Amino acid sequence: MRRLIVHWLVVALGVAVIAGVRAPLAARYAAVTGQNDVSLLLEPEQTLVFSLGHREALADYLFATLLVQYGTSFQEKQRLEQAYRYLDTITTLAPDFAIPYLFADTLLTMRATPATLEDYLGARRLQERGLEALPYHAELWTVAGQFAAYVAPPFLPKESRAEFKRVGAERLARACELANNNANLPYHCITAARLLDRSGEREAMIRMLSRTLAVNDDPEVQRMALAYLGMATDERLREHLGRRGKALEAEWKSSLPHASRVLVSLLGPRPNLWRCAGSGAARSPGCFTTWRDWGDVTDRAE
Repeated sequence: MRRLIVHWLVVALGVAVIAGVRAPLAARYAAVTGQNDVSLLLEPEQTLVFSLGHREALADYLFATLLVQYGTSFQEKQRLEQAYRYLDTITTLAPDFAIPYLFADTLLTMRATPATLEDYLGARRLQERGLEALPYHAELWTVAGQFAAYVAPPFLPKESRAEFKRVGAERLARACELANNNANLPYHCITAARLLDRSGEREAMIRMLSRTLAVNDDPEVQRMALAYLGMATDERLREHLGRRGKALEAEWKSSLPHASRVLVSLLGPRPNLWRCAGSGAARSPGCFTTWRDWGDVTDRAE
């Protein structure tokens, strides 16, 4: 009986100790939330070696992993600290992989916690890397231009906003020069023209609007571009651009009337076979195979 009583006393004491310690420990651990994710990623240069030549496959795997972790971080309301490191590694493995560049601003600046200045600067660095690797990717120029011109400036220091907007306008202007099936792009071109004008890039603005007029069939876009050109240019230049536009439309209708403006701008003017015949005829004034040469001949004719 004595041993039984001692046994039950020890059990009761243990239960009391556990109950007394467990409650504060449970409250303490319940209040702890993860702040940093743990990553086993190597440095980008080391990952190149680790891939054993399967760079694109590893880049695909890492990007899929990043998307899963990005969604999980939103669910758990945590900051995904390794997002930039993932994107840096992925774009180092596969520089021509366009999707990470297109989603860089979203993955870095749209998080469960407020984005930092470094997040916006990191997104811009990745977009610049993508523009260097894919210089003719129209959608990437559009995304990078929108990010720099519209998205990032409200969250940047005042001294950096003007420079971001100027760069964004230049990138949108470049997007306007490339063939693109984005129906909203011409309207971004008009906005980019205003930004270029405000930053003092008047010649770049005029070139961009002239290009927009040359490749876009939308009457509303044509009206806005002509109206803005009318406010930003003198009478002589407006008359010159008007004559150039009419001459371009006449050339278009006479050579390929059923083609769109974009297609005609890609194909170039119809060459004069008689004037372009022969080994040395390609340098003659009457032979032109690009719209730039055609414009030079048209200007001289004026």
